[in-house]
Amino acid sequence: MSETVWLSGARGFVGEYVRRSFLEAGYIVKCLSNSVSNDENIIQVDYSKRDQIRKVFETHDVPETFIHLGWGNVYEPHHESHITSNLEESINLIDELYKCGVKRFLSIGSSSEYGDKTGLLEETYSASEGVNNYVLGKQRFAKYGLEVAEKLNRIFVHIRLFYTYGVGQKHNSLINQLFATYVQGDTMSLSPCVHYRDYLHIAEAAEGIRKIAGVNQSGTINLGCGSVIQLKEFVKLLWKELGADPDLLIFGSHDVPILEQSQPRSFADLRTLKN
Repeated sequence: MSETVWLSGARGFVGEYVRRSFLEAGYIVKCLSNSVSNDENIIQVDYSKRDQIRKVFETHDVPETFIHLGWGNVYEPHHESHITSNLEESINLIDELYKCGVKRFLSIGSSSEYGDKTGLLEETYSASEGVNNYVLGKQRFAKYGLEVAEKLNRIFVHIRLFYTYGVGQKHNSLINQLFATYVQGDTMSLSPCVHYRDYLHIAEAAEGIRKIAGVNQSGTINLGCGSVIQLKEFVKLLWKELGADPDLLIFGSHDVPILEQSQPRSFADLRTLKN
């Protein structure tokens, strides 16, 4: 009999690839959402109501593993929901799932949790509280999850996911803008693009999450490429692969958006992941 995993946030960019990766590996995947959906394969439940969460798991087989990707307003790092509803509903989920017998809970965090730290980023590092509400919410949930898992003798894994890219990103993502501009034959106006990113293709990120789902000890794990590239060089490489005229790239034509998160020259320490 195939192993069953449950997944929240399956309709998002990362979630869709994660769902597909598990299905292709032979798992039974059930998707949970706190928003209304016409998809009969998605179970809708209000995460703010513990009795609803409990009822869902009373009428379905309890999975060994639950992967929590559902987190609202991810593109608005200063939104208050990260430290209120997102955090509270995630705590509701983990409490009720552990009560129902779920063994392993995977939480998907972000490299943003390292703040302005540079160089090799070890999992023992983290940003000071207050970088933004998104970071604050993720940090608080990871701390809660690790504590409750230890108390109940369960497994909690917090995955700090680095920068992902690939087909399916939001329409105004950098890569989509570059491709659309190339197709139209226009010039591409950019910020100076002097910041850095540890980039990982979304299909590899999904495979990494699937493999981490077999881990039998709690902790924080980086999931990235383990190397760094300046965004300007990444753009040039992509533009070259498209066969576009390099003179159509205009760097420095506008400033970096004021709310853009810090992206220093840093990259994931992958020793824990490899182990």
